[in-house]
Amino acid sequence: MKFGRLPVTEAEGAILAHSVKYRDINLKKGTVISAQHILSLSRAGCDSVVTARLEATDLDENETARRISGLVAGDNVSARRPANGRSDIQADRTGLLVYDIDRLDSVNSTDESITLAVLPLHSVVKPGQAVATVKIIPYGVHRTSVTRIETMHAGLPPLIRVNTFNKLEIGFIQTSYPGMKKSILDKTRSVLDDRLQHLDNRVSSETRCEHEEGAIAEALGKLLRAGCDMILIAGASATADRRDVVPVAIEAAGGRITHLGMPVEPGNLLALGESSTGHPVICMPGCARSPAVNGFDWVLERLLAGISVTREDIMRMGAGGYIKGSSL
Repeated sequence: MKFGRLPVTEAEGAILAHSVKYRDINLKKGTVISAQHILSLSRAGCDSVVTARLEATDLDENETARRISGLVAGDNVSARRPANGRSDIQADRTGLLVYDIDRLDSVNSTDESITLAVLPLHSVVKPGQAVATVKIIPYGVHRTSVTRIETMHAGLPPLIRVNTFNKLEIGFIQTSYPGMKKSILDKTRSVLDDRLQHLDNRVSSETRCEHEEGAIAEALGKLLRAGCDMILIAGASATADRRDVVPVAIEAAGGRITHLGMPVEPGNLLALGESSTGHPVICMPGCARSPAVNGFDWVLERLLAGISVTREDIMRMGAGGYIKGSSL
């Protein structure tokens, strides 16, 4: 692509790189300069303009944006028609935004002319919401840059997709100490209901019991026999150790703790486990009684979207995990 200032008389067919406001003339950038434009500009006394002129080896900005956005848009997302070198990618369904960061970086590292920006990984998105945007910086890009990206991703699934939330049978256990107000438990259930509603789910069955190993193990077995696919436990007190009440109860019921704690604040005291049937069991941190975003959301959302959460996954949540600090 040739870019620079040209005499108006030599600019026919070139793309106007910057808007021109000259006396009674108002031409927007991106305008393809015609013979009539040249005549009008010359009569007005404008002798030069900054232009871009594509060469045979170039693709224009909109065609480039169309090809890149079409390449990266996968399940449950769609690319919008490009304009001014930009094509947004929007969610078609509610779910969790998923993509490979290394592949994203490979797109953005190919050519400075081609940029792809995406919402944070594992964002919860709604239909019609823009989740990514392809923006082409100049008015044209060399074809080899586009074909290089296409070749790089050939045979691979599209880069960006939305995992919809699976509808699970969710069991909920709340424990309490003698004298603990029922209103606390009721509020916790209300907050959880709202949280799950945004994720296309609901509590199928709730059990309340004493904060004691045997009672929790019995409640856990009851919910599993009822066919629950996931068990959430809100303990009357925080879990501080693998030998604490709730982890011991999970093991007593034939399950196991896969990871205790997480590098996310709020949410440090979450415990993740699985039942005797292999279904996920989450011992919720105390902050999950609040509707504010916390580490529990990050684990719950991924599991409902069909994404496994391992202890290694939790250990890598520290980058961006200081949620409390992000609002300062």
